[in-house]
Amino acid sequence: MSNLLKIGVIGTSKKENEFRLPIHPNHIRKIDSNLRNNMFFETGYGNKFGSIAKDLESEVAGMMSREKLFETCDIILLPKPTEADFPFFKEGQILWGWPHCVQGEPITQVAIDKKMTLLAWEQMFFWKSDNVRDLHIFHKNNEMAGYCSVLHALQLRGITGHYGSQKKAAAISFGATGRGSIHALMGMGYTDITVFTQRPSYGLNSPIPSLKYRQFKRIETGSSRAVVLGEKGETTPFAEELASYDVIVNCILQDTESPIMYVRGDEIINMKPGTLIIDVSCDRAMGFDFARPTSFDSPTFTVGNGIIYYAVDHTPTYLWDAATYEISQALLPYLPTVMAGKEAWDKNEIIRNSIEIEKGVIQNSKILSFQNRHAEYPHLKTNAQS
Repeated sequence: MSNLLKIGVIGTSKKENEFRLPIHPNHIRKIDSNLRNNMFFETGYGNKFGSIAKDLESEVAGMMSREKLFETCDIILLPKPTEADFPFFKEGQILWGWPHCVQGEPITQVAIDKKMTLLAWEQMFFWKSDNVRDLHIFHKNNEMAGYCSVLHALQLRGITGHYGSQKKAAAISFGATGRGSIHALMGMGYTDITVFTQRPSYGLNSPIPSLKYRQFKRIETGSSRAVVLGEKGETTPFAEELASYDVIVNCILQDTESPIMYVRGDEIINMKPGTLIIDVSCDRAMGFDFARPTSFDSPTFTVGNGIIYYAVDHTPTYLWDAATYEISQALLPYLPTVMAGKEAWDKNEIIRNSIEIEKGVIQNSKILSFQNRHAEYPHLKTNAQS
């Protein structure tokens, strides 16, 4: 075990109001001592968690400043890297977290320039035998994204299902994020909830009783527009269907190369004033043409005739202790593999398939197509002079 890579565990974030940690302080002492002897933590790691984070220095290889971790360690464990972190990235360094490279051109470019390796949490899945994605490793964090988004947005809007006028709610998609949003809606007293999915209701995994389920589909293959299917096969434009709801929660995982649009252009004028759109997916200009990520400092904006749009892009930090626990539980089984290095990665399909960029070379073709880059290193933009 002496050939383990040194890992630096970052305890602070440059992202506004981000309080999640990659490893819960309660879990550190449960990690194998051979691993802990190669793990360095940021000074003050877990202070927000209180006494459970005390006396960690004697349990790990060392505690040091954030900057020193970047200088010293082979791997940087950092959930939400931001552009403020880029100057500290070291040539050839390994980053393990949520880089979101496909839509993140700046982090992609710095990884290319510094010949870094990016292991992406968003690409960590269990895999079926036919090389098809199964459950996401961080599905509990995804559930919390839906759950926390609904809790926060309802608070900002000043509404609940238990009191006040009765309101209709719609949830788009029924994956982990969708389930989390539905748990929050039901917990907040909403009873009139419709779930829109691309699969028929009989094809859903463990549907929740008491909900209504509707199927939607693209108008035709490759089209960005969608319609909702009726019981007799009739179709209704998705925008028209959504106009009857008071709370709309979007949880779909978009295909960045062919996104679905629910509402665009003048269709927004058909929605009821005061409608709350909770865009958990928060993909810029996808789903809604006005879609863009928002922040905890400025979580909503108004569009159309008083439509309130919410799209905070890291909502699990709203319940940061619980979210840290779920992230840590999901992450720790893969710590030995990641610290063991490239040979071990290649033997583990979950880690192997999470490599977005390796030594500066892009591995995920969707990064190339979305960012219009050449396939060959240094992956220049296709409209750039070679």
